[in-house]
Amino acid sequence: MADSDRGPARAEGTVALDQPFDSDALYSLRAAVAAHAADLGAGEELVEELVVVANELASNAVRHGGGTGRLRLWRAGDLIRCEVSDAGPGLADGEAGHEPVPVTAYGGRGLWVVRQMSDEVDVRTSPAGATVTAAFVVRS
Repeated sequence: MADSDRGPARAEGTVALDQPFDSDALYSLRAAVAAHAADLGAGEELVEELVVVANELASNAVRHGGGTGRLRLWRAGDLIRCEVSDAGPGLADGEAGHEPVPVTAYGGRGLWVVRQMSDEVDVRTSPAGATVTAAFVVRS
């Protein structure tokens, strides 16, 4: 994929991790996110938050986005960004996750968790897929 195909966000910093995944690769994806987040300056607590968010986004891509996806992780200034994209049908509601899901509901909490844990969340969706970018302020 050419740099121009990666969208404007990647122009902010060099991508430290760019990894495709499917359901069989989620464990190794979490380990890669943890290692690269630490290398990008995230402290222990932020590494844990990044791993949870990356897992939620990747699991959503596997479950709802066609079974595969791509995760990118990079630092731009004081922010670490975690982006997950897929080639599925896109999100029915790009604003999903702003309200908590009822306790009795089966699933549907992934984007809510991502929005609660992240400092910024950008959701781009179309019939050609979805891209969710979560940003975290690097704190010492």
